[in-house]
Amino acid sequence: MTNAERTPQRDEFLASEGDSWFERNAPMLAAPSPMRTLVVSRLVASLGGRQRAAVLEIGCGRGDNLHALGQSRGISGHGIDPSAKAIEAGRAAYPQLELRQGTADTLPFEDASFDLVWFGFCLYLVDRPLLQRAVAEADRVLRDGGLLAIVDFDPDVPSIRPYHHRAGLSSYKMDYSRLFLANPAYVLAEKNSTSHETGLWSADPQDRVALTICRKDLAHAYRQAPAGGVL
Repeated sequence: MTNAERTPQRDEFLASEGDSWFERNAPMLAAPSPMRTLVVSRLVASLGGRQRAAVLEIGCGRGDNLHALGQSRGISGHGIDPSAKAIEAGRAAYPQLELRQGTADTLPFEDASFDLVWFGFCLYLVDRPLLQRAVAEADRVLRDGGLLAIVDFDPDVPSIRPYHHRAGLSSYKMDYSRLFLANPAYVLAEKNSTSHETGLWSADPQDRVALTICRKDLAHAYRQAPAGGVL
């Protein structure tokens, strides 16, 4: 493996940091939160009349957000997370959910499996050499006509800072929806930007997080070129 292909963040989270993160944050994850309320309400509205929508949350923790969405409307809920302890706890707490250990760059699901693919606050920790793979995998498992949701930091410019809990790792803050919106098959449906803690607008770009929802529409991605145009 070359230096360009090194994946220290994925390796650390699969080995131990995913479990450590879950243990540090378990009480917060189980408690009510303004962001969860916002995310669930907007996803319910965006899913509209879809019956028993198939939903995948990438970075699901123990599945608290998926469970909250399932309480608001009927879904077939699936989640993936690098923490084995989070998955074990989620299977015990929410047996109706299908939860697996894994990472965003290799999703163990068939093509076009889901009506909604949802990144649950995890892209900022993906190794940069794996970022485009994560985008490609989400696109692969999302059905045409489906929804892509991203919950992550919302800085004014892309930035990097040390990951506080493990030396040698980094947090990468940027607008991750741009990686999908560069593809004409994706259209921005809505963006809600708030403070992570209060659920209200924050003037501090390092404090802000956003829920971004895009729609995938392959049929209308390209206009027909005029006859006789250059190939």
